[in-house]
Amino acid sequence: MLARLREGTAAAERALGALHRLLPPELAAEVWGAALQDGTLTAFVRSAAWGTRLRYAAPPLLASLAESLGEPVTQLKVKVRAARRR
Repeated sequence: MLARLREGTAAAERALGALHRLLPPELAAEVWGAALQDGTLTAFVRSAAWGTRLRYAAPPLLASLAESLGEPVTQLKVKVRAARRR
């Protein structure tokens, strides 16, 4: 079970890293989490305004994300949530 959790965490970190590399820096700074499941990339942003900007910026990036992750990425979902405090 622990190995499965580690794999899930590593996959989420890969998805977030790929998204950060492709986004403009000011937008990437507002995306704090991502997960890819069944071709849908779910991204977590800090506010609705940043979520809207991400929705507009993402469609042309889906092919590049798929290439970077080695998996198909056909859809983007944006969820607005405040980042966890550390």
